[in-house]
Amino acid sequence: MLIYNLERYLPPHTIPLYVEEVKPGCHPARQVHGHTFMEIVLVLAGKGVHLAGEAAAEISAGDVLLVYPGILHGYDRTETLGLVNLVYDPQYLALPLLDGNRMPLFQRFMVPRTPSAPEQVVQPLLHLTRTEQRRAASRIRRLAAEIGSERPGRMFFGLALFMELITELCRSETATATHTDMEYLVGEAIRYMHNHLPDTIRMEALAGLVNMSRRNFFRHFRNATGKTPAEYLKELRLASAMELLRHSDLPIGEVALRCGFCDGNYIGHLFRERLDTTPRRFRAACRTDNPGH
Repeated sequence: MLIYNLERYLPPHTIPLYVEEVKPGCHPARQVHGHTFMEIVLVLAGKGVHLAGEAAAEISAGDVLLVYPGILHGYDRTETLGLVNLVYDPQYLALPLLDGNRMPLFQRFMVPRTPSAPEQVVQPLLHLTRTEQRRAASRIRRLAAEIGSERPGRMFFGLALFMELITELCRSETATATHTDMEYLVGEAIRYMHNHLPDTIRMEALAGLVNMSRRNFFRHFRNATGKTPAEYLKELRLASAMELLRHSDLPIGEVALRCGFCDGNYIGHLFRERLDTTPRRFRAACRTDNPGH
């Protein structure tokens, strides 16, 4: 069983983005593998079968697959199958999410989820029109050329191209057609979290904000993000605390309050639990890696 991680593809100290194109007929059949990163697969040519567990689904040119970390998958009947893989780790891209949550499927692309049932994993997330397919393929190839170059600003521009690609996929005809009011409302709740991190945010109040019962809100939120609202909020606050520790000299207690944690003791417990370090050591390590701060 093959399990890939991004270190297999990337040199150290670069953005977690990589593009790999597989020409028609060159993909090994029934080679099941997994990875520790997200993967967008655009089928460029031919037909094949996508496998996950005991499930299988036919795929063809224009299909877009989205594979989450921890998923074991592969392909069969690959004689004519041509595809391009975009692998990335959204947790370390440090993208400005802004109003991205207002777009259909944005959370699917940007939040690693708990593996779904194999029957869901194998199905294409989108099917692009020919025009959309050509545009997406061109964008991915430009991204590959940029991040593989030695030009100054290649990582900066690579992120811009990645953002354009995600936007195009989220705005595709299929994404718009399959977008539901529930997905939109979950995005509204997430946007509220982003804008009110220092405040006390009660889950019942979030459900009321989007006019759902608590039970329905929790169900739709987990479907969209792979996490409960409380889990998502904690991760959001932790990420915000990490950014403040990297880029400010605020005391630990003040960082905790600005991110919505009750005090410095709790944030210290969370850092030890999630990162196996303390906030002070995390800050010191960031300053060592970036002495020009």
